[in-house]
Amino acid sequence: MKIDFMRIPAADAERICYAEGFENAAKLFARIEALQFALGQATAALVAIEEGPMNARQAAGAASEALEIVRRAA
Repeated sequence: MKIDFMRIPAADAERICYAEGFENAAKLFARIEALQFALGQATAALVAIEEGPMNARQAAGAASEALEIVRRAA
């Protein structure tokens, strides 16, 4: 059976790769999943800054938190 890894979530692709013995590919999919999560968190923080009633200190804190999430994933 042929699996199209571009059409399934990265977490599922990671599990399949580990199950089939493709450890390096599994690690890449784990990294993709972490980066997707970081992107989502950073995007949510930026939207909150743009739309939310925040003062400058709160906006700076939210931006700093989003940047830290991205740095940890990268």
